[in-house]
Parts: sequence; C-alpha cells; structure tokens
Amino acid sequence: MEMIPDQLRQGIEESVARAGAQVIDLVIRGEKGTRVVEVFVDSEAGVSSDLCSTISKEVSAVLDKSDFVRGAYRLDVSSPGIERPLRFPWQYRKHVGRTLQVKSRAGGAAGTNAGVLLAVEADGIVIQAGKKDPARRILFADMLEARVKAQW
Repeated sequence: MEMIPDQLRQGIEESVARAGAQVIDLVIRGEKGTRVVEVFVDSEAGVSSDLCSTISKEVSAVLDKSDFVRGAYRLDVSSPGIERPLRFPWQYRKHVGRTLQVKSRAGGAAGTNAGVLLAVEADGIVIQAGKKDPARRILFADMLEARVKAQW
C-alpha cells in the first residue's frame, strides 16, 4: 500500500460526500499500469449498487486527473464489510445488538473489550460482555479501534 497524497484523498472524499456517503478506507496498491484503487464507503442509509456506481464514476474522474495514478488501474468501490473498523459515531447506530471488539486507551474499559452494543450516546457507546456482566461505557475519544465481531 502506498501513501496517498492529501490532495488526491481530499478529492476522492469530496466526490464520495457529494454522492451522500463517507470514505471509510482508501487503498491504492500495485505498480503503474496494474494499480488497484479500493474505496470503501458507508452511509447512514446503507450502501447500494447504485450508490457504488455513482461514486465509481465520480472517483474515476478524480483519478483520471491525478498525476498519482497514471496508466491503467482497476477501481473497486464497495461497503466496508465487518473487517473494517468503525470510524464514525453514526456507524455504531447501525450495529446496536451486534457484538463489537473495542480497543481503548483510558478509563475503566482500558484494553480490549468485546461485548454486545447496547446503546450509542453522543460521546460514546455502551457494551455488555455477558448478560450477567455490568454494562461498560466507552467514550469515542478513548477508542483506538472498534470492529463488528463476526458471529461464525
């Protein structure tokens, strides 16, 4: 993976925002002529194939103007899936009732915690490891990473 210039990242993020979504992750890999550009997007309304198509056209125009991605490239636009960390508070609301793995750095929940997401508050979340365990509140400001834990 390569470092993506700020100007290119900003152009892609603005294109995605115009389509009503947000960039969750952006990856450019490969060599000139065989590059793969992966744009993972999400929105409060979810991600449809129509949304991905719209974003693909917008981002393609940005990439075609860029000096960073020259020659042939493959552009993949998709939803982030559960393997990608949650980045925005609104994403958590979509996962209430699911199990999260949360790494945090401060407070009573420091370290790594797994639990069912019970609630999303303005400044954090509430998770519960087991039905008999007390619920824990973790502030967004203290979170290092949070992922939905697969249930298989």
